Amino acid sequence: MNTNGCIRINVPKVVHETIDGETVILNLDNGNYYSLDGIGAHIWNYIDKGATAHDIIERLHCDYENGRESIKSEVHKFLSELMQENLTVPAEPHSSEVFKTFENHVEAPRKKQKTSFIPPVLNKYTDMQDLLLLDPIHEVDDELGWPTRNSE
Repeated sequence: MNTNGCIRINVPKVVHETIDGETVILNLDNGNYYSLDGIGAHIWNYIDKGATAHDIIERLHCDYENGRESIKSEVHKFLSELMQENLTVPAEPHSSEVFKTFENHVEAPRKKQKTSFIPPVLNKYTDMQDLLLLDPIHEVDDELGWPTRNSE
C-alpha cells in the first residue's frame, strides 16, 4: 500500500457505529460483522474523517513512542486487512485538508506523554452471517445509502 494512499469506507455496503470507544462494523454484502477498539477504532475514525494512510501514520507517530517504521508497518498491515475484508476501498486522490480541519478543531488535545503503540486488531465475527443476510437491511439503495421498500 502506498504511504500516501487515499482510502475510504466502502459505503453503502459497510455501516458502522462507535459506542464508548468501540467501533462495530457490518458488511452488508456478506453478513460479517467486526469490532475495533483502541488504536483500531482511532484509525477507523481517521479514515471516516478523510485521512490518508500517510496522515494516519504521522498522527500515530506523534502520539505513541514506538518508532515510525514500526507504526508504519502495523498500520499498513491493518489497512490491508480492512481492504481484504472489503470494509475500505481505494479512493480518488484528495487533499487531506478535511482531516486536518477535523484534527485541529474536533480531536482532543494530544497526549502530553507518549504511550506504547499497541498494534490494531480487527475482530471478525461470522456467527450471525446467515441471519444478517436474511434481513432485508442488506438490500441498500446505492443513492440513498439505506434500505428502501419497493413501491409496487
